[in-house]
Amino acid sequence: MNRLEFIGASLLLSGAVLFGFMHLAIANYVPNMGGWSDPPGKFNQVLRDTMITFPYYLGLILILTGLVLLFLKDIIKVMNFLIGK
Repeated sequence: MNRLEFIGASLLLSGAVLFGFMHLAIANYVPNMGGWSDPPGKFNQVLRDTMITFPYYLGLILILTGLVLLFLKDIIKVMNFLIGK
């Protein structure tokens, strides 16, 4: 495993843990809700009320960045094949 794959795996794992904890926090908060407005929906209302919007999206960014770094060699091979090099 080279350095980029190790960093990608670390980012993927930390993003998945953060994303999972955010969903756990959301699931714990939903029973305590008195009501919610219809346009943003229940999920967005919980994100705003608990102020976990930033960590939630950070978890998604970490997961996507980790996946890109893990499969960077394969992505480069596919792009070179599509370009015709």
